[in-house]
Amino acid sequence: MTLQVETPVGSIGVVGVLLEVVGDRWSVRRRDGTIADVDAGRVAAMRVVPPGRAARATVDEVERAALLGWRALEVQTLGDWALRASGGFTGRGNSALPLGDPGIDLEAALDRVAAFYSERSLPLRVQLVDRGAPPGLHAAIDRRGWGASPRVQVMTAELGHVLRAAPAADGWDVRVAESPDDEWVECYRQDGVTPRDLVRAVLTNHPTVGFASLRRDGQCVAIARGCVDGKWCGIHAVEVRPDHRGAQLGAAVTAVAARWCAQRGARRTYLQVSVENAPAVRTYEKLNFAVHHHYVYREGPS
Repeated sequence: MTLQVETPVGSIGVVGVLLEVVGDRWSVRRRDGTIADVDAGRVAAMRVVPPGRAARATVDEVERAALLGWRALEVQTLGDWALRASGGFTGRGNSALPLGDPGIDLEAALDRVAAFYSERSLPLRVQLVDRGAPPGLHAAIDRRGWGASPRVQVMTAELGHVLRAAPAADGWDVRVAESPDDEWVECYRQDGVTPRDLVRAVLTNHPTVGFASLRRDGQCVAIARGCVDGKWCGIHAVEVRPDHRGAQLGAAVTAVAARWCAQRGARRTYLQVSVENAPAVRTYEKLNFAVHHHYVYREGPS
């Protein structure tokens, strides 16, 4: 929204997103991430600005971009559905994405999905979006009694708005490489369990991918992965070492990856974050990301 606000020193413009209304006080987040508190009585004019291209994209468009952004090591199609396998590393790389028509009856399609993962000794998992799933799919999965993981929200933004709100990375050794070195992989692979070669194979399975990092004294402290598919930038694998959290490094390294993608033609961006990760959600909101849709993983018996 755009507001014309009368002040003692003249009229000023406030452009941003309305966050909260408390009485006559409006809180507006500007595109640079700052918050303006506006007295509603001083608003002389208001104009609602249409949402950007990222916000207007369909669920199918965003999920298809995300399918390309995090590419599974093996993908088998079932009509419009994608059955993904990557040795068990990450939910996105090891789940069925049921968008569109599978080309066969839903029950038969779910049986085919179950067989695909059984043949690979992988957990039976379906990534189910809250909007845009094939009619009847939610009910069909419910009838099978499959469990559900915590919800994940997919957030989108215009890349220019992200970069405008990004904090500086002053004092840090800022790097973007086309392949992750051992320090980057170790910063991401914090469980120490998943084989490094498998992690690296999944992360690098993309033709236009950059691995951003903030380092000091030789230590990799914050990382993010950015990739480009057409006009879309995917942001993945954002991590900050626990002893450096709370210093806006997650936002800073996200912006480094986003800028790298913008330089390669991307104009809008998406990321996925658990609804339970409140600090990360707040970080992305300050970068002008907004919720586009949600998904859950529905998991059946292996």
